[in-house]
Amino acid sequence: MNWSTKLVIAISCLFTMSCGAMAGAGQAPKRIDYAPGKQIAVLANKAINESSGLAAGRTVPGVFWTHNDSGDRPRIFAFNAKGDNIATVKINGAARDWEDMAAFTKNNKHYLLLADVGDNSRKRKTSTLYIIAEPKINLRKRNAKLTAKVVGEINFTYKDGPRDCESVAVDPANNLILLVSKRPRQTVYTLPLSGAGRAGIKKKLVAKPIANLPILWTTAMDISPDGLRAVILTYGCAYEYARKPGESWKKTFNRKGLVINVPARKQGESICYGPDGKSLYLTSEKLPAPLFLVSPKKHK
Repeated sequence: MNWSTKLVIAISCLFTMSCGAMAGAGQAPKRIDYAPGKQIAVLANKAINESSGLAAGRTVPGVFWTHNDSGDRPRIFAFNAKGDNIATVKINGAARDWEDMAAFTKNNKHYLLLADVGDNSRKRKTSTLYIIAEPKINLRKRNAKLTAKVVGEINFTYKDGPRDCESVAVDPANNLILLVSKRPRQTVYTLPLSGAGRAGIKKKLVAKPIANLPILWTTAMDISPDGLRAVILTYGCAYEYARKPGESWKKTFNRKGLVINVPARKQGESICYGPDGKSLYLTSEKLPAPLFLVSPKKHK
């Protein structure tokens, strides 16, 4: 971790201390009270040295997916909640600078989206999202080696110029992909999920802004399986935005988010909802990689 990253995390931690003040007026509906988070496992696969994206699988309950930050080969890793290494999957036909991933279901088929969206210098002319069919995993096996191919590809630009982005999620019910820029400001953008063309098709779409968020240094995002909650992670805390059925994400993100205190992590850049749509799982760019759980409080 370089000095500038340490400075960012320090600033974010100071910012976290004042997070509660931002959650006041206009609180989102269907609030969940979360218990303090805890570490539940260490990922056994030492190749996971910079876990930068996280998704709970839909094909086989109990499978989680992650990938490393830039510099790794185009591959994803499957593990369970105990941290056991289930599989490594090589992705054919995908370039490599992934910053986040998402799992989603469309027309009763399960997919993973891989987001090649990092742009620290904010000079990229085009960013790319890759879609693969979620690989079928046998939870009883360990250390499997698999391959998968890209079945959909979205090349896009931002309407207001290049953006550094590490936060991507999918809302298949509303045919939307959501992105949140990390710099120069935290803006929510949308793309049509139906814009995905066949792999290699260079049709270019434009990500359109729908809201500016009063939070700092967004590093990950996910949408719950029922499509009614979105969680956005920062180097400090996380924020949850809940929407009423039929409400637009634009309206939802223009309310204040519910602050969620998450465990302290070394450069934490990944978060996802569990299958219940309420529990939250996190990793960090640490070796060995920890797995954290933040659960709803149990009320007596």
